[in-house]
Amino acid sequence: MLDAAYRLLAEHGPAAVTHLRIAEEAGVSRATVYRHWPDRGSILLDLLRRGTELRVTPPPPDADLLTRVTLLLRSFAAALSGEGGRVLAAMVGLAEWDEDVAAALRQMAGIGPGMLADLLGRGVAGGELDPSVDVSLLVDRLIGPLYLRRLLYREPIDDERVERLVAATLVPLLGTR
Repeated sequence: MLDAAYRLLAEHGPAAVTHLRIAEEAGVSRATVYRHWPDRGSILLDLLRRGTELRVTPPPPDADLLTRVTLLLRSFAAALSGEGGRVLAAMVGLAEWDEDVAAALRQMAGIGPGMLADLLGRGVAGGELDPSVDVSLLVDRLIGPLYLRRLLYREPIDDERVERLVAATLVPLLGTR
């Protein structure tokens, strides 16, 4: 059923993802679809999870903070450039008018930024990052440009851009311990 929902999304956009259309596409009853997803928001959330799990690879814990952040953002950028980015872009546009989609996006919004916030918080705790840094703001400064480039400009994000972003944003904030 999730494959059917994903096909509907890919071929016809988010508005086509309904219980009835999924049932028809999957060859099951509408009641079966409702048993798995009681509302449209839960379907969209599962589609977001499928498409925007983003297959982000955690960086090795023994690397320095600059390397860990760079590797995490490279992985995140690569995921945004794939199917996950396409699904996310479709959902972001619809979220302005569809509360189910907006709710699903709110639940998913913390994945990439949450991983980065955790990594940066550990950097502060370990003395690698200046303790006066506002981690939440730094997350926005690092991840925001990736979303902007992928979702608004619809441009790829290469490793060189990620490295320049990290160097310009993070290097001045590194601690001296």
